[in-house]
Amino acid sequence: MSHDIGAAYDAAADGWRAGPARMYGRLAEAMADHAPVPLDGARVLDAGAGTGVAGRALRARGAREVVALDLAPGMLPRPPALSTVGDLQRIPFRDGSFDLAAAAFSLNHFADPTPAAIELRRVAGALLATAFAPGWDHPAKEAIDAVMVRRGFDAPDWYRTFKAAGGDGDPGPAELEDLARRAGFAHAEAQVLEVDSGLRSPADLVDWRIGMAHLAPFAATLAPDALAEARAEAEAAVEGMPSLVVAIVVLSAR
Repeated sequence: MSHDIGAAYDAAADGWRAGPARMYGRLAEAMADHAPVPLDGARVLDAGAGTGVAGRALRARGAREVVALDLAPGMLPRPPALSTVGDLQRIPFRDGSFDLAAAAFSLNHFADPTPAAIELRRVAGALLATAFAPGWDHPAKEAIDAVMVRRGFDAPDWYRTFKAAGGDGDPGPAELEDLARRAGFAHAEAQVLEVDSGLRSPADLVDWRIGMAHLAPFAATLAPDALAEARAEAEAAVEGMPSLVVAIVVLSAR
């Protein structure tokens, strides 16, 4: 399934940059404030980097070098950023190559994230990770998905399998702390934060949702007129909904 997920995110890269990357950028800034080691001069692995928003936030806070790792080459940040294609369960770097591993919303892609967490401990002395807080949701998700279903969207097999296997689950602070200890980190602390994503208008909410990996490839198949009609319907469906404030769990471990 890792191959299928990587291919899906690869196909969603343009849509992701136009929408979800804006939200995840804000979440990355909040995460970076909780680094468990000094960032000034640090070498960082951006693990499951996507478009590299976590790496950029950490570099802005003083990291000397950030290497982005992701299964989807189309998602990876473009040169001059350092990036490589790879699997978090088989990280292609030597033991102790990094001062910090940053796993922003990537460990929750595994039904059992323990092997990936152990790999992160192998290559880095500290870990900074995020996941959505248990129970967090936003009404725009269901409303926009329903519009796209009426337009012919059917969830891809990889997404159905991913959800059935428990992927994108919502571990709480205690679960993330336990994961870090199982991986070999001696000290772990996790907390829940509420982060204003900056996405407020109906257009912002639609950009966010239809740029997600399960929806973006379908949206890209629509003719321009059909996509414009779908967007207009989706924007009407979320009119008056609250701005996107996201509850996340931030884990700091070393």
